[in-house]
Amino acid sequence: MMEIDIDHRIELITVIQTLCNYWDNLAQKYSGKKLFFCEYKENIIKYFEAFKQNEIPDLCNKLFNDETDISAFLTLVLNFSNPPQMSKIFDHYENKYEYFIDSLRKFYKETKFDRFLENNQYIYDKILNDFSNKEELNKEIKIIFEYLDIENINYKIIISPLVFGNFGINTDTKNYIIKSPFDYKDDKYIFGPKESIRNNIWHEIGHTAINDLTKKYFDITKYKQIEISEIFINKFYNNAETIINEYIVRAIANLLEKENNCARALLDYEIKSGFREIEKVKKFIFENCSVNNKFIKDDSYAKLVNFVVGVIG
Repeated sequence: MMEIDIDHRIELITVIQTLCNYWDNLAQKYSGKKLFFCEYKENIIKYFEAFKQNEIPDLCNKLFNDETDISAFLTLVLNFSNPPQMSKIFDHYENKYEYFIDSLRKFYKETKFDRFLENNQYIYDKILNDFSNKEELNKEIKIIFEYLDIENINYKIIISPLVFGNFGINTDTKNYIIKSPFDYKDDKYIFGPKESIRNNIWHEIGHTAINDLTKKYFDITKYKQIEISEIFINKFYNNAETIINEYIVRAIANLLEKENNCARALLDYEIKSGFREIEKVKKFIFENCSVNNKFIKDDSYAKLVNFVVGVIG
């Protein structure tokens, strides 16, 4: 069964980002409003009030604003072990933010972050309980693993109440799906209907397989002429490779959706989101990239990339 949990590394980085208003600023920029407020955020403000003069918020403000990839620091901490040690999981993993990891370790110890985690365990339990029925969800997630012909053993769903959006992240040892609630009402964290949760997780799991394939077969020098429309830029999709990944992952999720009402609603959503040719990509995948209800992951993937480039224009 796929693990579903709160992750202390993600809580550490996202608490700091929350103190810097990073996610609220992103939400304001791209959706026109700040993220929801809740008891957990109130606890963050109260607990860390005494540490406002700590050096890390100022350091983070600059680092976060200079990095265009909004998932970069989520990915960064997942390549290290849990705090307070935060050791490199692989010796060969190197990054330009080693000094930042040192600052995280220092922040964790100075603020007694472990005490904060312990004090808020009741909230983490509630968030996980509000999320979904684990057994039922695992049965439905199984469909994407079977279609992409990948093992679920190295996958984990991380529930994070502080981020804006959802993410699929690859590391050397594990694949992570970071899932966030989109609202908080009547003392309940709102994740949406189970069909939406299922499809979103299919989407993020799809990214962990599709992104690597695109990177292998996508020749950026051939597609410099692709013009990125504003509707994609406003969703953080600001380069051709990212849009190709999105088109393919969304088409696969559409292909796997067998409930008619859900399929129609999902298709309408994708079209409104700018993926107007999603039906064409879905049809191409079904006819050219699927055998015995499994996705083909060989050199023919280059043809799929070319096809998607064609529909993007």
